[in-house]
Amino acid sequence: MHPVRGNDHAFTLLEMMLSVAVFVLLVTSAFSLVGATAELMTEVSEAQNAAARRQRFVESCRLAFESLNDRSSLEFHYFDRGSGRYDTYLALVNAPDAFDFGVNSRDEITRVVIAAEIQPAGFIRCGIYYMTELDFEQARRNDFLRGEAAYVELIPRMRQLTWRFYDTQAREWRDSLDGGLLGNLVELTFQIEANAPPLRSVFWHVNGS
Repeated sequence: MHPVRGNDHAFTLLEMMLSVAVFVLLVTSAFSLVGATAELMTEVSEAQNAAARRQRFVESCRLAFESLNDRSSLEFHYFDRGSGRYDTYLALVNAPDAFDFGVNSRDEITRVVIAAEIQPAGFIRCGIYYMTELDFEQARRNDFLRGEAAYVELIPRMRQLTWRFYDTQAREWRDSLDGGLLGNLVELTFQIEANAPPLRSVFWHVNGS
């Protein structure tokens, strides 16, 4: 029978160092995994928010065009702001239900204008102007650079927003309504995020003019 020595079950220094190293490795791996998971969840959340924002914008435009009736019409105004870049203003005339965010309920509002205006940083600010006849005449005289019309901002920083209109006689898309073009199809192409491809939507509407 051998006597029990006190250090038979003690850890050696090497075993302790190995245990600490393994523990540190496991903790580091766990933190790395948590960080990667959190980053992935953030990216997924941002992508979902961006997709929802794009969908809301398209849906708002669709409802606006669907609200046009046989007394409504479209006007398209554009102004060269230099370097071949244009501010555009698509006016829905006599469309009281278009973009009705509580501003369009006033009887004197005759034009709801979807504006795409180039900002100094190069981004495009998209919003809605609610114009009376007086507001519109003042804006047109000033090339839409100054005005007092009520305004609701939709998206402050866009990278692209362009309109085209389908000419049913020529059977082709045109960049403006110049020449009294009549048609019932409007094409919107827009881009919000730099890493997302431009989106194209086509809307049908009733054009009373």
